Amino acid sequence: IGLRYTTWSRMVLPREERSVETPYGPVRVKVAHAPDGTINVAPEIDDCRRIARERGVPLKLVHQAAVAAGLSSA
Repeated sequence: IGLRYTTWSRMVLPREERSVETPYGPVRVKVAHAPDGTINVAPEIDDCRRIARERGVPLKLVHQAAVAAGLSSA
């Protein structure tokens, strides 16, 4: 019988919340900046769902448009 363990470390990235304009309407996004310059954009899924339902378009299209808008404004 043995025991294996792994130590994990976690880094909290600086992030900001903003609203971006998409062809379907405004969506709130969180933008995080990694030390290596990588930018991560996470749209608020509730905003995306609401807009997709209101506009009658697939959720994925609204989500992708929000990510693209977030990256271009970062």
